[in-house]
Order: sequence, then C-alpha cells, then structure tokens
Amino acid sequence: MPVAAENAAGIDSPRAWLVVVAGFFACAIAYGVSYAFGVFLKPLEAAFGVNHATLSTLFSALTVLSYFLGPITGQLADKIGPRPMVAIAAVLMSGGLLLSARMHWFAPLYLTFGVCVGAAVACSYVTSVAAVGEWFKVQRDMALGIAITGTGLGTLIGAPAAARLIDRFGWRETLEVFGWVSLVGLLACAALLLRPPLPRKQDSMIWEKVRTLSFLLLYLGLGFRGIALYATIVFLPAFAMDLGASHLAAARLIGYIGVASIAGRFGLTALSRRFGLMNTYLFSTAVMLAGCITWVFSHGYIALVVFALAMGVGYGANAAMTPSVVASKFGIAGLGRLLGWVYTSFGVACMVGPPLAGHMIDVTHDYRYSAYVALVGAIGSMAAIVPLHEARPQVETATAD
Repeated sequence: MPVAAENAAGIDSPRAWLVVVAGFFACAIAYGVSYAFGVFLKPLEAAFGVNHATLSTLFSALTVLSYFLGPITGQLADKIGPRPMVAIAAVLMSGGLLLSARMHWFAPLYLTFGVCVGAAVACSYVTSVAAVGEWFKVQRDMALGIAITGTGLGTLIGAPAAARLIDRFGWRETLEVFGWVSLVGLLACAALLLRPPLPRKQDSMIWEKVRTLSFLLLYLGLGFRGIALYATIVFLPAFAMDLGASHLAAARLIGYIGVASIAGRFGLTALSRRFGLMNTYLFSTAVMLAGCITWVFSHGYIALVVFALAMGVGYGANAAMTPSVVASKFGIAGLGRLLGWVYTSFGVACMVGPPLAGHMIDVTHDYRYSAYVALVGAIGSMAAIVPLHEARPQVETATAD
C-alpha cells in the first residue's frame, strides 16, 4: 500500500500514538500487580501458614496461565480487536483481586488470584502489544519499545506502593486498592485501544514458523530468562529481609528493577538502531547474566541494589526488543498469535523457576539458592541467544514490513 494511503488509514499517525499510550498503561497495570507478588510473600505466609514452595506455586499459577492463554487471547484479538479483550481484563483483574482480599483459606487463591489475575494479564498484555505493532510500520520498534516500557513503570510503582499500603493498612486492604485501580485503569486503556486500520493479514504459515530452529532458540532464550526473572521477583525481597533489610527497603529492590528496566528499554533499544537489533538483544542478555553473578556473591544491601539495576537494564531492554525480534525474524502477519506462542515460554519458566527455588529454600533454609536458580537461568538464556543472533530471518524482507 502506498505511504500516503497508509498515513490516511492511521499507520504511523498521531492516532496510532494513542494506542501506544493505551498499551503503555495496560502493561504497567498488568505487571505492576503481578510483579508486586514478592512483597505479599511474608504477609501471606503469616496469614495462611504455608511454606515457600506452596506460595511460589500461586505466583506460578498466575504467570503460567497468563502466558499459556496468550495464543488464545492473541487469536481472539486478531478476530474481534483489542478493545473488548482489555475490557475483559479489567473485569477479571479487579474481580480476582477483590475476591482474594476476602479469602480466609489459601486454596481458593489459586482461582481468585492465580486464574483471574493470570487470565487478565493474558487478555491485556499480548493484545495491547500486538495492537501497537500493527499500528506502525516506519516507527514500529520505537512504538513497541515505549509501550512495553509500561511494564517497567508498573514494576517501579507496584511493589513499593504495595509495601507501603501493607505496612499501613494490611495486605487485604492493599489487594482491594489494587483491584479498584486496575478496574478504572484498564477500562480507560480499552477505550483508547482502537482496532488496527489495515486489514489483518491471516498467516497460514504460523505452524511452519513455530517449528523453525529460530523459534526454538528464541523460545529457549526467553524461557531461561524467565527462570532468572521470576526467581528474582518472588524471592529477592525475602532474600534482602533475611540480610536485615526492612520490608520497604526490600520492596524498593523490585522498584529499582522497574526504574532500571525503563532505562534499559529506552537506552539499549535506542542503541539497536546503531549497533543492530540482534547485537543489542545479545548484549542485554549478557547484562542480565552479569547481574545474576553479582547476586550470587552478594552479602549486603548495596550489592543487591547493583544486581537489581543490572537485572532491570538487561531484562527491560530484552523485553522491549522481543516483539521487534519476532517481527524481524517472522514478519507481522499473525503477530498476535505468534507472540502468544512465544510468551508461553515464560509460563514454562514459572512452572520451573520459583517452585524449584522455593523447594531448595525450604530444604536448606537459605534464600541464596534463589540466586543460584536465577544464575542458571541467565546462563541458559545466553546459550540460546548466541546462536539465534546468527540465524537468518524466516520471512522475506517485504513480509517483515
């Protein structure tokens, strides 16, 4: 289609940037809620008397569902558009959080917190990110990077806000606040998420793409990265408190990951134009690995801050570039479905990382084993991304546009 016609339809237009704004805040809410889980770890342990392995399975249930539902929500968004999907996310997330606040038995939390909030993340994240990618052509990488930076803002605000609210009002009241904020915020995002202006391309080659070596390497790279990230999100606050940090100081570490991820998303993503997308993607993975090495050898709060900043920069840049990597390797036809399948790797990671780390902590009574699990994840991610760096795109350049 001629450039003039694309501009008239809204591609790369000011209207398209409203979709970026909606995607940014949808990501912020989704991950501000889910990545605050580590702050609730000790209050939930005290309230329900369950061990670390059991608590970590609750977070795993949320994350596994949020990513394994991705292919379904991505396909639904391709058919009915992003607006109704994010509206559904608003109802599911607020309902799940408000019900969780009223539970006095642990098992129902798997439904109210795990299933409802997990499904809400699936309905909002993949849907909004795919919508942003389909609204842009010339400025797609920048638009996707900005939208996904919302996860960094959510991580920056969510955990410290939860810690302050828990200290002042209690964990139940904190879940209620999060529930009402997510309802209003996601409904506002849904109102701004306009349907892509050009007809969506149906990609009959989706399964051929999934069966390629490039997809396998990307899947493994993201899966191992997820192990490192989720071991951090769940256990870093408790690790810091075990070293003597206060509840708020421990929660700030998750906030530091959030603010550093924003810097990584903008800083390293901007460098990708100069040094190449895959070169920068590989470098971001190396930064995560360096951070995990720091965590393994840390014995004080300052070292944990250094780790949090490195993890944030590496994870943030890596997350921001992943949709662009998918688009560059496989094209944008069926992007919602393809991203959904790619992101199931995080679901697998969450079934492995936090439960494994939680079990090791329960057996050894040493939180440092969460750092060892994170380090193994970072090494595995690096081992997969290095050959992906050399892999050829699976689509012609014209299709990738």
